[in-house]
Amino acid sequence: MKVPKIPEWVSTLSLEQAVHSILESGDQVLALIPSVHLIQFRNCTVLLPIQVKVQLQDLTVRKVFFLLKAQHGNDFQARVMSQLRMFTREHQVYQNILPKFEELYREVGKKISFGPRAFKLDHNIGVQYVLLEDLKAQGYRNVGRQEGFNLECLKQVLKMLAQFHAASVVYVERNGAFNKLLANGVYTKTNRLVLRELNDPDLFLSQLRRWRMGDQFHKRFVDKEQDLVDRLLELHAPKSDQFNVLNHCDCWVNNVMFKFDDAGHVEDTALLDYQLVKYGSPANDLYYGILSSAEKEIKLSQFDNMVQYYFYHLLDNLKILNCQGTLPQLQDIRDDLNKNGLAAYVVVTRVLPIAMMNQFEDEVNDRYASKMKCAMFTNRKYIQAMKDILPWMEERSLLN
Repeated sequence: MKVPKIPEWVSTLSLEQAVHSILESGDQVLALIPSVHLIQFRNCTVLLPIQVKVQLQDLTVRKVFFLLKAQHGNDFQARVMSQLRMFTREHQVYQNILPKFEELYREVGKKISFGPRAFKLDHNIGVQYVLLEDLKAQGYRNVGRQEGFNLECLKQVLKMLAQFHAASVVYVERNGAFNKLLANGVYTKTNRLVLRELNDPDLFLSQLRRWRMGDQFHKRFVDKEQDLVDRLLELHAPKSDQFNVLNHCDCWVNNVMFKFDDAGHVEDTALLDYQLVKYGSPANDLYYGILSSAEKEIKLSQFDNMVQYYFYHLLDNLKILNCQGTLPQLQDIRDDLNKNGLAAYVVVTRVLPIAMMNQFEDEVNDRYASKMKCAMFTNRKYIQAMKDILPWMEERSLLN
């Protein structure tokens, strides 16, 4: 595989502002060391760990660790990122929204962090970026991608989503609606053409026909796939008559990190990658988190129990934050899940096949697009999973 060229802006990095926001202003930056041997190239982004050596006022030396996430990719990928305003949205969340959500909890005596702290570089590097503290340096890690969340990890993810959702409800009560960029997410008429390109169904449908039980579903999906994007725009259009929260909208195994104690139990959880957030039914995040990333043994068998677990924490946090509006009922969440079957369909046909690939298979290379798309739907683990998932969705009338 051809290794992508290290971006030119790596040599121009300067992080004194970020360092001084963590340490004291009198501390001196001795060296900035981009870990180019650990750089990761993804489809649309590059992830660069950065180590900074700092001399403190007592003359001792301390290391501070950051992770720079910047735009990267071919012309199509760059156009998609720009059109969907993904870095702009993520920057707003990290810089403006998460600190206010966390402040809501501090006001009631709870310390909650929804992800790594975000900072700004000293100089413009010519590409869109997000600079974050490096959670790996603090002992956080992802769980195995193909294995997914076990029951303990899944509960921690749902608990954090409940806290995040509750904070968003109270935020709207106090500050008014989120701006359109965050409220609508990527699901706008302006983005229709790009969304159609990203949701091309041909490979999925062609492979579906080859599955032993796939032909019966193929006939039903062909027509529906033709207007999938228009249906998604309808689904995600603002609805004031339902219980709404700010959804993460990309809560899968790669975008959650855990800190484990010596016994292997979860001490803390952090959400990452806020490029797709949008306001709407929590059914979006529930389907996304559970169906894309829960272990095979619990994905379906524990689904209803996990929804109830999420609801318990949602209600608890709404009360803790002194929510003044009408509190949702568990049946409201269940009804929303039943009405949002299309959201579940998109997760299992677009997200789950990626989640079940080897974690190294989505690194950028010259033949990335065609190679990944083929591998996604011919993966035996994915095909086996769908043999259980599609009948489960059928039984719940989620495919209608």
